[in-house]
Amino acid sequence: MLIEKYHIFNVLEHLVEDITNEMFSMPNVDMCVCDRCRADVIALALNHLNPKYVVTEKGRIFSELETYTFQMRAEVLTEVLKAMEKVKRKPSHSLEESLYKEVNVDLDKLEKHFKDVQKKNNQK
Repeated sequence: MLIEKYHIFNVLEHLVEDITNEMFSMPNVDMCVCDRCRADVIALALNHLNPKYVVTEKGRIFSELETYTFQMRAEVLTEVLKAMEKVKRKPSHSLEESLYKEVNVDLDKLEKHFKDVQKKNNQK
């Protein structure tokens, strides 16, 4: 069968997963950080974004470059944040199974992190 030679790939999956992982690694994330909740957030966000399917490796590379624009990252971040709120309000498991990170925020490190991000964004 001809289609077996090709792999159909939604290039947004990688971006949504990366941004979700960034959000889940934030020191002040206030929700369960288990694998199930993470997967639920990714699935919900992807369901609210228009998919960007490609078939070839060349198409994947070009499309991934297009998806890393500031506007696309902002759209994905918005959907990830909405999905996090939904999963936080109604996780797929009982509260007893929830895994919360111990929040131990060093405000100086947090401020430095945001200044570094802002500086990096201003250089682009």
